[in-house]
Amino acid sequence: MIWSAGKPTSGSRRRDISGSARGFTLLELVVVLTIVGIAVSVSLPAVGSGLRHWRLQGAVREVATLLKFTRNQSVATRRPLQVVLDRSRNMYWLDSADMVTDPDQASARGIRLFALPSGIRFGKVTLGGRSVGWEKVGFVFFPRGSATGGRLQILDERGKGYRILLDAVTGRATIARLQG
Repeated sequence: MIWSAGKPTSGSRRRDISGSARGFTLLELVVVLTIVGIAVSVSLPAVGSGLRHWRLQGAVREVATLLKFTRNQSVATRRPLQVVLDRSRNMYWLDSADMVTDPDQASARGIRLFALPSGIRFGKVTLGGRSVGWEKVGFVFFPRGSATGGRLQILDERGKGYRILLDAVTGRATIARLQG
């Protein structure tokens, strides 16, 4: 198209758009918003379930990582160390093997406390093949890499969760999903 003196010369004309073609009708907007609302309401429970599962997985990995770190520190410093679980408060921390620090006084000793996310809790704990119901339980790691051994469950509010297995000979922590 060639322009001359501000006007097109090819004969093209600007077309007027009628009023009905300028936008959407109110009915069309209501239908689209209804469909979007239904899709969101159907997907929200799945998103909530996924977030709960991710929180659980994160908590399990954090506990397993602290167990692995404690084993490595015990070997490196050549002294026994332990990971203490406070089952009533859903807290855990690394401590010396000869004592268990009261969580309320941990900061005075420079101990960092870790807490499980809300809705996540410690389940059944086994030490040396025996189930224990104590409020505070310690998994001890020795300078040669071995440990007391045992099992620890970490559960969500629905009772689903994971088991951390602590091998007594190697001191290695592995994660397994609970069946059911």
